[in-house]
Amino acid sequence: MEISMRIVRIWIVRVWEVRGWKFAALLAACFSFGHGVLVSRGTAFAADESVWTWDVLVLPPSEGWENSVGESIKNALLWHRAEISESGDGIHGHDLNFVFLPPADEDSVKNYTLPITSNTVAVLSFASYPVDRELVRLVAGKGVPLMLGGGENVFFFERGRLLPFVFGLDLFRDYRARAFADYALKTLALKARLGIIGTRFTLHEEREAKICFDLFSIAGFMPMPYWVDASVTDTFAMVEQEIKENSDGVLISYVGGMASKEIWRGVMGHQSPYRLWYGGVPNKTFLSFKGMLFADQNAVLDARGGFEQLKRDLWTSRTLSVLDKVAAGRANALAFWLTSALKALPANTENIASGVLFPRLENVREIPFGSQVLEVDGKTHRPKGRRVYILEVRNRDFFVLDTLDVEGLGYYDY
Repeated sequence: MEISMRIVRIWIVRVWEVRGWKFAALLAACFSFGHGVLVSRGTAFAADESVWTWDVLVLPPSEGWENSVGESIKNALLWHRAEISESGDGIHGHDLNFVFLPPADEDSVKNYTLPITSNTVAVLSFASYPVDRELVRLVAGKGVPLMLGGGENVFFFERGRLLPFVFGLDLFRDYRARAFADYALKTLALKARLGIIGTRFTLHEEREAKICFDLFSIAGFMPMPYWVDASVTDTFAMVEQEIKENSDGVLISYVGGMASKEIWRGVMGHQSPYRLWYGGVPNKTFLSFKGMLFADQNAVLDARGGFEQLKRDLWTSRTLSVLDKVAAGRANALAFWLTSALKALPANTENIASGVLFPRLENVREIPFGSQVLEVDGKTHRPKGRRVYILEVRNRDFFVLDTLDVEGLGYYDY
């Protein structure tokens, strides 16, 4: 009996050393069956850490955790976990535990089961677009937020209404129309020859071409619209006469990558000074298409995003290595966004009711994202704006022509 009571006294002292606010939780967890517990020789206490811990489920990129991207994301999140744990009171007396889940792909995610419990406060995803799109379905109705490390291609609206639980760091893909309009105002005369070509009955291109036409018209330009059917192979024939008859101008293309390359070949074949601006992603397949212009929020983040300081901070403070600065930057931004919303909850919050975090996440300000500081737009659940780079193909590479701070677009019902 004397030995048993000595074990209890030692245990209590050690619990006090963990943290004052944890002591009450541990005491309640271990002595809830009566006024005391008689500890037999050799018995150890197994304290229930869930009493003071909130869980965050995290999906990795498709390649998983054991690579430079996955490890950089994990280390950034582990840094936040350690900072919260050692801060004294944590977040309203709680630690944050990041639960690193196995990777999923477009096929496996359909049978994916998210281990959401009463302690789960959020789901973070750094997965691909097809996985994120399916996660929207899986998380719907669970009462916890789904926060995407990207989300450029994920639509956050359903039947014209914003999904209350989905949030993302990227502007939606239609931001390029705004970026082109802003860049045109800087570089073109309002009377410049300007055409916008789009494909009918497509998932994104028709809508984005209409948005681009409206934004250029509002800005004071007089764009000429061209519409083609997605199945038509001779797309360039629609604008060939325009290119022949006019000495110069700009054509903005929303007809997909292959058709845009066909148009570029026609422009070059006529030795025309017309410029082609493409409303899609600037991937490596375009590096042979000299002079083509793009607008993108992510393409040069590694070189120009300003994530070097984050990399140094993680290493100097906790010797956590970062091999992919942008991946770590996305993880850091999501963690800051989430913890800021949690801290905005009432003091002494124990259990977070379904949906309570959604409005808090809408009101977070000054989210660090490299050299950018992001503010959430409650109408889109994305940043109000992002830095966008205007890129031109030169010498088989993307050359940065200009850098713009571009506002995200609201919902367009086309």
